[in-house]
Amino acid sequence: MATTLGNFFLWLALLFAILQFIASNRKNTTSIFLLNKIAVNGLFICILSSFLILMYSYIVSDFSVANVFQNSHTTKPLLYKISAVWGNHEGSMILWLFVLAIFNYFIFRLNNKKNSVFIFKTLETQAFIIIGFLLFTLITSNPFQRLIPTPANGLGFNPILQDPALAIHPPLLYIGYVGFSAAFSFSVAALSTAENKIPWHHYMKPFVMVAWTFLTIGITFGSIWAYYELGWGGWWFWDPVENASFMPWLLGTALIHSLVIVEKKKTLQNWVLLLAIFSFLLSVTGTFLVRSGILTSVHTFALDPARGIYILAFMGVLGGYSLFIFALKSKKFVDKNYINFFSREGSILINNILMLIVCASVFIGTIYPLAIEAILKAKISVGEPYYNSAVIPIILPAILVMGVGPMLTWQKIDLIKTLKKIFPSIMITLIITVIFFWTYASYNLLGLIGITLAFWIISNIIVGLIQELKANNKLLKFSTSMVLAHLGIGLLILGITGSSVWQEEKIVRMKINDSTSINSYNIILKEINKIEVSNYVALRGNFSVYNNVNDNILYNLSPENRFYPITNNSTSEAAIHTNLLRDLYIVLGEGDAINGWAIRIYYNPLVAWIWIGAFTIFLGGLFSIKNNLTIVKRLF
Repeated sequence: MATTLGNFFLWLALLFAILQFIASNRKNTTSIFLLNKIAVNGLFICILSSFLILMYSYIVSDFSVANVFQNSHTTKPLLYKISAVWGNHEGSMILWLFVLAIFNYFIFRLNNKKNSVFIFKTLETQAFIIIGFLLFTLITSNPFQRLIPTPANGLGFNPILQDPALAIHPPLLYIGYVGFSAAFSFSVAALSTAENKIPWHHYMKPFVMVAWTFLTIGITFGSIWAYYELGWGGWWFWDPVENASFMPWLLGTALIHSLVIVEKKKTLQNWVLLLAIFSFLLSVTGTFLVRSGILTSVHTFALDPARGIYILAFMGVLGGYSLFIFALKSKKFVDKNYINFFSREGSILINNILMLIVCASVFIGTIYPLAIEAILKAKISVGEPYYNSAVIPIILPAILVMGVGPMLTWQKIDLIKTLKKIFPSIMITLIITVIFFWTYASYNLLGLIGITLAFWIISNIIVGLIQELKANNKLLKFSTSMVLAHLGIGLLILGITGSSVWQEEKIVRMKINDSTSINSYNIILKEINKIEVSNYVALRGNFSVYNNVNDNILYNLSPENRFYPITNNSTSEAAIHTNLLRDLYIVLGEGDAINGWAIRIYYNPLVAWIWIGAFTIFLGGLFSIKNNLTIVKRLF
């Protein structure tokens, strides 16, 4: 029953998407508007129904559905039965389509008599995107394939994906990826209509903010999961799929700031349109990498090259058409306004260029090895040394410019006046940096640069707020969203610097009552216990952590090594004691009582500030979404 209904709603959704595409090509009469409304709402209801049917099949363990059989089991907790819906290729495509339908619905809600041509053109492009992904799902990735006879139980779900962070990580990412489809469609619509009278940037910005904000928090939850679940002691590994989410985030960051220039100065419009196009194309690139089978990663879903060929072809159609339209119509959006580099818009443009260079560097490092393997059948590895050498030298001046940017005025600035404004920030940064390094007695050059830049951003925000309050008794110049986002970046840099530069690692083999030391801690293995849970068995270590100075016991940590018999997989569950200054991180490896157990211990300074910074950025994004929705409402 589930397979029949699920397939029915997917095919019906395809018919509604085609109807929307046709209706959006027509003049907005009352009947055409009604037809488009039926198509948009019908599309949303059908994809929602399909999504809920698949979820219900997982909840009740309906193993007549092949997708449920391949990714679930009766003993699996309810949360992971639900998250398994999008924890596989076929199910994740239903989630992708569902998010597309949501954005499509809200775009339709923007329609009025003044902007009907523009919105209808946007809906036309959205319909084309939806048709493309619906066909991809129905032809190559249908989650409603039926199994006859019905198996008694399923094959289970990848244990490393059975985690709360991973339960919400994909939906948040998809809101980000798919959100850029709206920016793409608005860009194509603006170019196609070539109508500058329509404030297309006002319509685009809330969707860009939603995409960027949720992509930020989606990447964050993925990073948190990798940190404590994979047991590698790190939070970012330059995995190709990690890069695939990072690249649209970089362009999205550039796009947000460029939209501010368009709003304030009505300049860089063609630049914004191009950024919107490439932001979505890079999002689709991530989809291609995950589902093509061209790489092996903890993030990948599928190993079918046919799926990769389809996505690559579809991406080629989207990119070819949009860039062709841009080449034909972008001249109408060119302005002759001169941008002074010593101004706020100049600082934004400089950072845009730097972000683009970083994105290009990451793109080359990600795609080039795959291209070499596909063409020459040779394997090359591009790892952390490449990315550090390519990205860090570009990121550093971008951070420097970002710190001073909010202190600048639009158009032309008074250099002397500006220097006076930022002088307190310079002094505060120097003083705090000196105190920091004197306290910790560490003089690593990269650490010095990172800590200085982190405090540079934070101090500029604080000084700017104080100066604004003194001048106006209220905050006019600095928006809450900007303050939170930039403050979050500063805190993020603080955490990245500490955890990258001053991390300590120790790999030892320990027996019961053996001890080892790291930093100022002495760690003793007290016992190893076997535990059994409904869907796994585990060895749990009990480690006591002592202060090296006075031998006082501080706390106990209990890492686990889990085995899942259903899937015949093992995972490591790290034990982490965290505070604002450092993480103490212990991983229990393989071993026995005779030979001892392999133990990995990490001392990670300031890592908590990575998560604090990321969530602060997310909060800033939420404030910006609220503000931009208010702007859109004024257009009606």
